[in-house]
Amino acid sequence: MSPPSWAHCDGALHNRIVYIYIVLKRIQSLISCIILGMESVKRGFLRACKNHSCLSYQLIDDILAPLCANHKTPKPASKEAIRALVAEINDTISDLGQSLVFIKYPIMAEEYLVYAKTDATPDSVANTGLTAEECQYFSKLLDKIASEEECHIAWNAAYNDVILQATWKPLKKSRMQELLQKWTQMGYFMEVDERIYLGPRSLVELSFYLGSNHGETIKNCTLCKCLVLWDIRCASCNIQYHRECIKTYLQRRDLCPSCGNLWTTPIRRSTG
Repeated sequence: MSPPSWAHCDGALHNRIVYIYIVLKRIQSLISCIILGMESVKRGFLRACKNHSCLSYQLIDDILAPLCANHKTPKPASKEAIRALVAEINDTISDLGQSLVFIKYPIMAEEYLVYAKTDATPDSVANTGLTAEECQYFSKLLDKIASEEECHIAWNAAYNDVILQATWKPLKKSRMQELLQKWTQMGYFMEVDERIYLGPRSLVELSFYLGSNHGETIKNCTLCKCLVLWDIRCASCNIQYHRECIKTYLQRRDLCPSCGNLWTTPIRRSTG
Protein backbone atom coordinates (compact mmCIF):
# COMPACT_ATOMS: atom_id res chain seq x y z
CA MET A 1 0.00 0.00 0.00
CA SER A 2 1.50 3.37 -1.08
CA PRO A 3 0.81 6.65 0.77
CA PRO A 4 -1.55 9.02 -1.05
CA SER A 5 -0.46 12.31 -2.57
CA TRP A 6 -1.38 15.30 -0.42
CA ALA A 7 -0.68 18.05 -2.97
CA HIS A 8 -4.24 19.37 -3.05
CA CYS A 9 -5.29 18.59 0.52
CA ASP A 10 -5.76 21.14 3.28
CA GLY A 11 -4.17 20.55 6.67
CA ALA A 12 -7.14 18.93 8.46
CA LEU A 13 -7.91 16.59 5.58
CA HIS A 14 -4.25 15.78 5.25
CA ASN A 15 -4.09 14.73 8.91
CA ARG A 16 -7.18 12.55 8.58
CA ILE A 17 -5.80 10.79 5.52
CA VAL A 18 -2.46 10.18 7.26
CA TYR A 19 -4.27 8.77 10.30
CA ILE A 20 -6.45 6.45 8.19
CA TYR A 21 -3.40 5.33 6.21
CA ILE A 22 -1.50 4.47 9.42
CA VAL A 23 -4.49 2.57 10.84
CA LEU A 24 -4.91 0.57 7.63
CA LYS A 25 -1.22 -0.31 7.59
CA ARG A 26 -1.43 -1.52 11.18
CA ILE A 27 -4.52 -3.59 10.41
CA GLN A 28 -2.78 -5.06 7.36
CA SER A 29 0.25 -5.92 9.47
CA LEU A 30 -1.93 -7.45 12.20
CA ILE A 31 -3.82 -9.60 9.69
CA SER A 32 -0.53 -10.80 8.18
CA CYS A 33 0.76 -11.72 11.64
CA ILE A 34 -2.43 -13.63 12.46
CA ILE A 35 -2.30 -15.54 9.17
CA LEU A 36 1.36 -16.44 9.65
CA GLY A 37 0.72 -17.34 13.27
CA MET A 38 -2.22 -19.59 12.40
CA GLU A 39 -0.13 -21.42 9.79
CA SER A 40 2.47 -22.07 12.49
CA VAL A 41 -0.28 -23.28 14.83
CA LYS A 42 -1.54 -25.69 12.16
CA ARG A 43 1.93 -27.12 11.59
CA GLY A 44 2.57 -27.49 15.31
CA PHE A 45 -0.82 -29.07 15.92
CA LEU A 46 -0.30 -31.57 13.09
CA ARG A 47 3.05 -32.58 14.60
CA ALA A 48 1.33 -33.09 17.96
CA CYS A 49 -1.37 -35.20 16.31
CA LYS A 50 1.31 -37.42 14.75
CA ASN A 51 3.05 -37.78 18.11
CA HIS A 52 -0.08 -38.55 20.14
CA SER A 53 -2.01 -40.40 17.38
CA CYS A 54 -5.30 -40.35 19.31
CA LEU A 55 -6.45 -37.16 21.05
CA SER A 56 -9.34 -36.34 23.34
CA TYR A 57 -10.83 -32.83 23.31
CA GLN A 58 -9.06 -32.13 26.60
CA LEU A 59 -5.72 -33.08 25.09
CA ILE A 60 -6.49 -30.99 21.99
CA ASP A 61 -7.14 -27.99 24.23
CA ASP A 62 -3.95 -28.64 26.20
CA ILE A 63 -1.98 -28.62 22.93
CA LEU A 64 -3.67 -25.64 21.29
CA ALA A 65 -3.59 -23.33 24.32
CA PRO A 66 0.22 -22.84 24.47
CA LEU A 67 0.56 -23.08 20.68
CA CYS A 68 -1.89 -20.24 20.08
CA ALA A 69 -0.47 -18.17 22.94
CA ASN A 70 3.06 -18.58 21.60
CA HIS A 71 2.03 -17.48 18.10
CA LYS A 72 -0.37 -14.78 19.34
CA THR A 73 -3.42 -16.20 17.57
CA PRO A 74 -6.94 -16.81 18.93
CA LYS A 75 -7.46 -20.34 20.28
CA PRO A 76 -10.45 -22.22 18.79
CA ALA A 77 -13.12 -21.68 21.42
CA SER A 78 -15.58 -24.47 20.53
CA LYS A 79 -15.73 -27.97 19.09
CA GLU A 80 -17.04 -26.46 15.85
CA ALA A 81 -14.00 -24.17 15.65
CA ILE A 82 -11.65 -27.11 16.31
CA ARG A 83 -13.37 -29.09 13.56
CA ALA A 84 -12.95 -26.16 11.18
CA LEU A 85 -9.22 -26.00 12.02
CA VAL A 86 -8.88 -29.75 11.43
CA ALA A 87 -10.70 -29.44 8.08
CA GLU A 88 -8.19 -26.79 6.97
CA ILE A 89 -5.29 -29.05 7.98
CA ASN A 90 -6.84 -31.99 6.12
CA ASP A 91 -6.93 -29.92 2.94
CA THR A 92 -3.14 -29.68 3.10
CA ILE A 93 -2.32 -33.32 3.94
CA SER A 94 -4.90 -35.33 1.97
CA ASP A 95 -2.51 -35.71 -0.99
CA LEU A 96 0.16 -37.05 1.37
CA GLY A 97 -1.86 -40.12 2.36
CA GLN A 98 -2.68 -38.69 5.80
CA SER A 99 -5.88 -37.55 7.49
CA LEU A 100 -7.25 -36.33 10.80
CA VAL A 101 -10.55 -38.01 11.64
CA PHE A 102 -13.00 -37.51 14.50
CA ILE A 103 -14.53 -40.74 15.79
CA LYS A 104 -16.96 -41.41 18.63
CA TYR A 105 -15.69 -44.27 20.75
CA PRO A 106 -18.54 -45.86 22.73
CA ILE A 107 -16.29 -47.83 25.09
CA MET A 108 -15.09 -44.58 26.65
CA ALA A 109 -18.25 -42.59 25.77
CA GLU A 110 -15.91 -40.03 24.25
CA GLU A 111 -14.98 -38.58 20.87
CA TYR A 112 -11.36 -38.69 19.71
CA LEU A 113 -9.35 -37.05 16.96
CA VAL A 114 -7.27 -39.72 15.21
CA TYR A 115 -4.21 -39.22 13.04
CA ALA A 116 -4.38 -41.86 10.34
CA LYS A 117 -2.55 -43.00 7.23
CA THR A 118 -5.08 -43.59 4.48
CA ASP A 119 -3.31 -46.57 2.91
CA ALA A 120 -2.41 -48.40 6.14
CA THR A 121 -2.49 -52.19 6.55
CA PRO A 122 -1.62 -54.25 9.65
CA ASP A 123 1.80 -54.98 8.16
CA SER A 124 2.62 -51.35 7.45
CA VAL A 125 1.38 -50.22 10.86
CA ALA A 126 3.74 -52.38 12.83
CA ASN A 127 6.85 -52.59 10.69
CA THR A 128 8.71 -49.44 11.81
CA GLY A 129 11.81 -50.58 13.66
CA LEU A 130 10.34 -53.95 14.64
CA THR A 131 11.37 -57.51 13.94
CA ALA A 132 9.30 -59.82 11.73
CA GLU A 133 8.05 -61.62 14.87
CA GLU A 134 6.94 -58.36 16.46
CA CYS A 135 5.15 -57.28 13.29
CA GLN A 136 3.34 -60.59 13.17
CA TYR A 137 2.39 -60.22 16.82
CA PHE A 138 0.55 -56.99 15.99
CA SER A 139 -1.33 -58.65 13.11
CA LYS A 140 -2.20 -61.74 15.13
CA LEU A 141 -3.37 -59.69 18.11
CA LEU A 142 -5.47 -57.44 15.88
CA ASP A 143 -7.09 -60.46 14.21
CA LYS A 144 -7.70 -62.21 17.52
CA ILE A 145 -9.53 -59.24 19.00
CA ALA A 146 -11.47 -58.58 15.78
CA SER A 147 -12.62 -62.19 15.57
CA GLU A 148 -14.31 -62.06 18.98
CA GLU A 149 -18.04 -61.31 18.97
CA GLU A 150 -17.70 -58.01 20.85
CA CYS A 151 -14.14 -57.34 19.66
CA HIS A 152 -12.37 -57.51 23.00
CA ILE A 153 -10.31 -60.08 24.91
CA ALA A 154 -9.05 -60.55 28.46
CA TRP A 155 -5.74 -58.75 28.99
CA ASN A 156 -3.82 -61.98 29.69
CA ALA A 157 -5.05 -63.51 26.41
CA ALA A 158 -2.92 -60.96 24.60
CA TYR A 159 0.15 -62.71 25.96
CA ASN A 160 -0.90 -66.33 26.35
CA ASP A 161 -3.21 -67.08 23.41
CA VAL A 162 -1.57 -65.30 20.46
CA ILE A 163 0.25 -67.93 18.41
CA LEU A 164 3.03 -66.90 16.02
CA GLN A 165 4.47 -69.07 13.27
CA ALA A 166 6.04 -72.17 14.78
CA THR A 167 9.31 -71.58 12.92
CA TRP A 168 9.80 -68.15 14.53
CA LYS A 169 11.37 -67.47 17.89
CA PRO A 170 8.59 -66.74 20.44
CA LEU A 171 8.47 -63.27 21.95
CA LYS A 172 9.18 -62.79 25.63
CA LYS A 173 6.16 -61.78 27.69
CA SER A 174 7.95 -58.62 28.83
CA ARG A 175 8.46 -57.59 25.19
CA MET A 176 4.80 -58.31 24.41
CA GLN A 177 3.82 -56.04 27.29
CA GLU A 178 6.08 -53.26 25.98
CA LEU A 179 4.63 -53.54 22.48
CA LEU A 180 1.04 -53.63 23.69
CA GLN A 181 1.65 -50.54 25.83
CA LYS A 182 3.17 -48.76 22.82
CA TRP A 183 0.29 -49.69 20.50
CA THR A 184 -2.24 -48.68 23.15
CA GLN A 185 -0.60 -45.27 23.46
CA MET A 186 -0.83 -44.98 19.66
CA GLY A 187 -4.57 -45.68 19.82
CA TYR A 188 -4.57 -49.06 18.07
CA PHE A 189 -5.81 -50.83 21.19
CA MET A 190 -7.62 -49.71 24.33
CA GLU A 191 -7.38 -51.39 27.74
CA VAL A 192 -10.49 -50.98 29.91
CA ASP A 193 -11.41 -53.02 33.00
CA GLU A 194 -8.76 -55.68 32.25
CA ARG A 195 -10.12 -56.13 28.72
CA ILE A 196 -8.31 -55.14 25.52
CA TYR A 197 -10.43 -53.60 22.75
CA LEU A 198 -9.76 -52.40 19.24
CA GLY A 199 -8.73 -48.78 19.67
CA PRO A 200 -9.99 -45.66 17.87
CA ARG A 201 -7.04 -45.59 15.48
CA SER A 202 -7.61 -49.19 14.38
CA LEU A 203 -11.27 -48.38 13.68
CA VAL A 204 -10.24 -45.44 11.49
CA GLU A 205 -6.99 -46.51 9.89
CA LEU A 206 -7.73 -50.22 9.46
CA SER A 207 -11.49 -50.07 8.88
CA PHE A 208 -11.27 -51.54 5.36
CA TYR A 209 -9.07 -54.41 6.52
CA LEU A 210 -11.28 -55.16 9.51
CA GLY A 211 -14.50 -55.05 7.53
CA SER A 212 -13.05 -57.18 4.72
CA ASN A 213 -11.47 -59.85 6.92
CA HIS A 214 -13.83 -59.97 9.90
CA GLY A 215 -17.26 -59.49 8.39
CA GLU A 216 -18.82 -61.93 10.86
CA THR A 217 -18.04 -59.75 13.87
CA ILE A 218 -17.50 -56.27 12.38
CA LYS A 219 -20.30 -54.59 10.44
CA ASN A 220 -21.03 -51.20 8.95
CA CYS A 221 -23.88 -49.03 10.18
CA THR A 222 -26.49 -49.37 7.44
CA LEU A 223 -27.40 -45.70 7.80
CA CYS A 224 -23.97 -44.08 7.32
CA LYS A 225 -22.06 -47.09 5.87
CA CYS A 226 -19.22 -46.66 8.38
CA LEU A 227 -17.88 -49.25 10.79
CA VAL A 228 -19.88 -49.57 14.01
CA LEU A 229 -18.97 -51.34 17.26
CA TRP A 230 -20.24 -51.34 20.87
CA ASP A 231 -23.17 -49.11 20.05
CA ILE A 232 -26.97 -49.29 20.08
CA ARG A 233 -28.94 -52.29 18.76
CA CYS A 234 -32.52 -52.88 17.70
CA ALA A 235 -34.37 -54.91 20.33
CA SER A 236 -36.13 -56.92 17.62
CA CYS A 237 -33.43 -57.83 15.07
CA ASN A 238 -30.24 -56.99 17.06
CA ILE A 239 -28.81 -54.96 14.15
CA GLN A 240 -26.35 -52.36 15.41
CA TYR A 241 -26.31 -48.65 14.54
CA HIS A 242 -24.41 -45.57 15.55
CA ARG A 243 -26.43 -43.87 18.26
CA GLU A 244 -26.42 -40.51 16.45
CA CYS A 245 -27.40 -42.14 13.15
CA ILE A 246 -30.45 -43.93 14.53
CA LYS A 247 -31.40 -40.90 16.64
CA THR A 248 -31.55 -38.77 13.49
CA TYR A 249 -33.42 -41.49 11.58
CA LEU A 250 -36.05 -41.91 14.30
CA GLN A 251 -36.93 -38.24 14.05
CA ARG A 252 -38.58 -39.13 10.73
CA ARG A 253 -39.81 -42.68 11.41
CA ASP A 254 -40.20 -44.77 14.56
CA LEU A 255 -39.43 -48.10 12.88
CA CYS A 256 -36.15 -50.01 12.70
CA PRO A 257 -34.67 -49.41 9.22
CA SER A 258 -33.60 -53.07 9.03
CA CYS A 259 -36.53 -55.14 10.30
CA GLY A 260 -39.34 -52.57 10.14
CA ASN A 261 -40.52 -53.27 13.68
CA LEU A 262 -41.26 -50.49 16.16
CA TRP A 263 -38.02 -49.18 17.65
CA THR A 264 -38.08 -49.75 21.43
CA THR A 265 -34.41 -49.53 22.49
CA PRO A 266 -33.80 -46.39 24.60
CA ILE A 267 -31.63 -43.90 22.72
CA ARG A 268 -30.17 -42.21 25.78
CA ARG A 269 -27.22 -43.97 27.35
CA SER A 270 -27.78 -45.61 30.70
CA THR A 271 -25.98 -43.82 33.53
CA GLY A 272 -26.23 -46.75 35.84
